[in-house]
Amino acid sequence: MKKYSIYGLASLFALSFAACDNYEEPNPRPQTNPQEPVLAVSDVVVTQDVSADAAYDLKALNDEGKNIVLSTINCSDLPEGYEFVADAEISANGFARSASVPVSVVAANDSVFSLEVNPDDLQGVYYANISKDPKKGEIQLRYVLKTKTGNQVAYVGNPDNFYGPYTFTVAPFPASKVIEENYYLIGTINDWDVKTAVKLNRSDKSQYDDPVFTIKVEITNDQAAAGWDWKIIPESTYATGSMVNAANAAYGVAVEGDDSLSGTLVVRTADADCYPGSLKVSGPYLLTLNMEKDTYEFTSAVENLYTPGDSNGWNQEASQQLFTNNYSSYEGYAYLTGAFKFSSAPNWSGTNYGSAGVEGELTTDGGAGNLTVSEAGLYYCRVNTASLTYSLTQIATIGVIGDATPAGWDASTALTSDDNLIWKGTIEFKGGEFKFRCNDDWDVNLGGDMQNLTPGGANIASPGEGTYEVTLNLSQLPYSCTLEKK
Repeated sequence: MKKYSIYGLASLFALSFAACDNYEEPNPRPQTNPQEPVLAVSDVVVTQDVSADAAYDLKALNDEGKNIVLSTINCSDLPEGYEFVADAEISANGFARSASVPVSVVAANDSVFSLEVNPDDLQGVYYANISKDPKKGEIQLRYVLKTKTGNQVAYVGNPDNFYGPYTFTVAPFPASKVIEENYYLIGTINDWDVKTAVKLNRSDKSQYDDPVFTIKVEITNDQAAAGWDWKIIPESTYATGSMVNAANAAYGVAVEGDDSLSGTLVVRTADADCYPGSLKVSGPYLLTLNMEKDTYEFTSAVENLYTPGDSNGWNQEASQQLFTNNYSSYEGYAYLTGAFKFSSAPNWSGTNYGSAGVEGELTTDGGAGNLTVSEAGLYYCRVNTASLTYSLTQIATIGVIGDATPAGWDASTALTSDDNLIWKGTIEFKGGEFKFRCNDDWDVNLGGDMQNLTPGGANIASPGEGTYEVTLNLSQLPYSCTLEKK
């Protein structure tokens, strides 16, 4: 068979899916001079060839020089001098997020064609936009079909006439570096006992998409004086219950007793062990590992982040604070106007986080620009100091919801605020339970102890039947609420 044409979006959209943090909404397909359709949809019969039951091994196919045949196109009415071309896109979540992938139309004869994708091209788009994990993953693919002669291009049907989606499974190329699901800290912290090694924290993403692992440690004065020694072991070593003399069985440093707070992890080889690091300064630390880059860093573990900016005169102590449960992910409410930064100390002597120049990304560079909001108001802030990322959710409404409230669990009963931080409302309670939620949605909600409300906390028991003045205080930590019977 001859290759009939290769046509598609030569450059990929700068996108990424839920698995990747730098996703942007897809742009519309590029505009071309629209031509009158040469073929109607009814002139073309498309049959799916790619199988939902198969797993396509991209490396094996690439090594064999084989494409994945997606569909067969039957058309006996294609005018002389015309060819079929296609624009295809893939998704992992029903095309709420998508990325374009090059495809080719191959002619079997004058009326039968196949739509194919090169496995290496598919691997590149999958890796850049869906996941870096080498495990099998399910994707969907759809495409629009066009006719082309010279510079004249016309859709078969219209720009929204998609063929597919076809759902199928791909086995990506093997990873160039193996990252295990879990890593453990061993050393002074547990007397070098592999069985009691301390597991590091990680996000719920694949370790290939988020290779950052963290743990908080406390080093006493006596431990620091003697040297607080440490190494890292992977899950495979931990599972054996003892140290293993094998490649990749442990990570440490290149020089015995290295007391650096940051550096490159040295992996044990089959022939040579790595050395333990040894910290000499006491205090609380957050140890952060990046197992893709093989780096480690000990930073001072801080309980809260401050939000100095225009809304509080750039005064950390006058700003709202964010809290943490793991010393790398911080969250909380802050009233923001104009410019601001995140700060680890109640003054400018700590670590300050500013704009990295990309939406959602932070830098600790001293010359970093300010972060900004376009509209003054209350925001729910999420900051990850390990991955240097952040997100802001503007809070437009806060309400009470639950079977103890007038609208039950179906709708929130709104509270009001004069300053965006103290929210009040008169609520007719009945028996049952309730919670607070923002923006009539469950993404940001509060529950649990009324004097220590927490995101996603448990339902709160009704105070009993009657009318109550509800006051929700988001101005300081811990968040709290009071119910005063009228």
